[in-house]
Amino acid sequence: MKNITLFGVVVVGFFVGIHTTQAQDTVMVKSYVKKRTLLNQFESDFVLPASKRIALKQSRIAYQYHTKEILDTLDISDRKRKRLIEELKRNPFSERIQEVIANEQETKEATSSVAPE
Repeated sequence: MKNITLFGVVVVGFFVGIHTTQAQDTVMVKSYVKKRTLLNQFESDFVLPASKRIALKQSRIAYQYHTKEILDTLDISDRKRKRLIEELKRNPFSERIQEVIANEQETKEATSSVAPE
């Protein structure tokens, strides 16, 4: 009887764990934008529809998540990482962040490349 109960607990724990890890991999962010803007009242040709603005906003959020994952994997100090993440929150397309990522990738490529014979 104890073995059957233990097996049941393990199976339920396994399925709950699978569901939890799968939920962590997906990025579902609800984005809201104003349906009507002030510019739409005067110059409607310059304003994108709400659906396109939502899509652009979601792509910016996905870009921020991706850049944050890259910053977390870089071999830099914690203080510098925290400053860069704060910079990422303020300006996702910051030149400073792109320079740091590019410099780290160059150093990784330089150390991993093999000298030709």
